[in-house]
Amino acid sequence: MRAFALPSSLPPAALIAARRAATLERLTRGAAAWGDWADVMQSLSVALADDAAAQRLWVFAATTEFADAAPLAVHHDLSGLTFPGPVDFSNAGFVNAAWFSASTFHGEANFRDTRFERGATFESATFHAAADFDGASFGRSGEFRQVRFQGPASFRRAEFVKDAWFRGGAFAALDMEGASFGGEAGFGDVRYGGPVNFSNVTFGDNADFEAATFDDAARFDDARFARNARFVTSRFRREPSFDRARFLGKSLFDGMEVPRDTSPVHRALADLARRLG
Repeated sequence: MRAFALPSSLPPAALIAARRAATLERLTRGAAAWGDWADVMQSLSVALADDAAAQRLWVFAATTEFADAAPLAVHHDLSGLTFPGPVDFSNAGFVNAAWFSASTFHGEANFRDTRFERGATFESATFHAAADFDGASFGRSGEFRQVRFQGPASFRRAEFVKDAWFRGGAFAALDMEGASFGGEAGFGDVRYGGPVNFSNVTFGDNADFEAATFDDAARFDDARFARNARFVTSRFRREPSFDRARFLGKSLFDGMEVPRDTSPVHRALADLARRLG
């Protein structure tokens, strides 16, 4: 069989529109039809692993396309689905609550500037590649409990109008710079395997990092904690940075672990706990 490679540039708009129509058609037929398609795509990926040109064609066919989709065009319940290739929901809108519970993303997931007007649930989802939520907005709660981000995750400038829950999850690397949380921010009991960046984040309500483990560098520079900040029994394998962070409510650092060779950090945190506790 002869394989035809796609050009390296973006495909024509007509092809993107056709891919979006195919995505909608599969979703309309239900979860079983979607699962059959995903199984075929995954099998083809293995079969074509040694053919670079065919792999490029596979990526185009396996992409879930909703970029710039109007709110009413986006399906809202995608729970438990397997996405074999890249997923593009960038600048799409969900007018109802979006459900991705227990879904599996094998390719890059693009939710940049996506509008979740009534919130979104990604509980127990798995992201095998990069996940981009930069500029996404959550009009209600964002539920990410028990989510596994095996590639880098980015939520730069994301807006959570109400609560956001990431408890029990795991991040290979996380960038939250400039994000804002209007409600509770639950980041406790999370394993952060790579670098973490919470610089310039605004926590409008309680921020919970209790029992979290940070295996790499963690930055909270210029973060603003408007209410309680809980780092109880959290563990830092490397020196964290809280430069110019503002703690306007109660700060709890009981049982927090930082490397013993970073005595200035110990002193600064102890002083902060005395002044704000």
